[in-house]
Amino acid sequence: MAGASTKKKTPRSKPGEKLYRVGRSPTGLGLYAVLPIPDRKLVIEYTGVRIPTKRAQEIDRARANKYLFEIDRRWTIDGTTRSNIARYVNHSCDPNTEAESNRGRLMFRAIRDIAEGEEITLDYGEEHMELYFGKAGCQCPACIEERKQIRAKARTKKKTKTAHQRR
Repeated sequence: MAGASTKKKTPRSKPGEKLYRVGRSPTGLGLYAVLPIPDRKLVIEYTGVRIPTKRAQEIDRARANKYLFEIDRRWTIDGTTRSNIARYVNHSCDPNTEAESNRGRLMFRAIRDIAEGEEITLDYGEEHMELYFGKAGCQCPACIEERKQIRAKARTKKKTKTAHQRR
């Protein structure tokens, strides 16, 4: 048929249909796409009690709450409640979503196509990483793989250097 498209269509989600599920990830629990999610699609809202950012900083210093998400200098969302499914979005240095604030609501939007079964991730930022991960460093798959490659390269160099010294 002339002019017919052979391009595969991405299944569309129906209104109210969930795009995600909570599942096991290498770092604990994570959020996974149950359908392909197109670039720029709103994926999920980060929900919880809005508290003054000053109060959030006090809470964070006292108990290191990982689920505080600062909207602006004035307001922060405390996403500790289990009904906040977006709290399962894990960090990645190569994320597939970004956070955007819209009228005091915090939404995660896809920044590229997300495949069915792929973990939904967000870059938490350097401040969060230093505060919560410290010397252990980032635990996202991209960084773990990079550290493995660096160690393997160092071992290879060490073996080569040792072999040359034996001659």
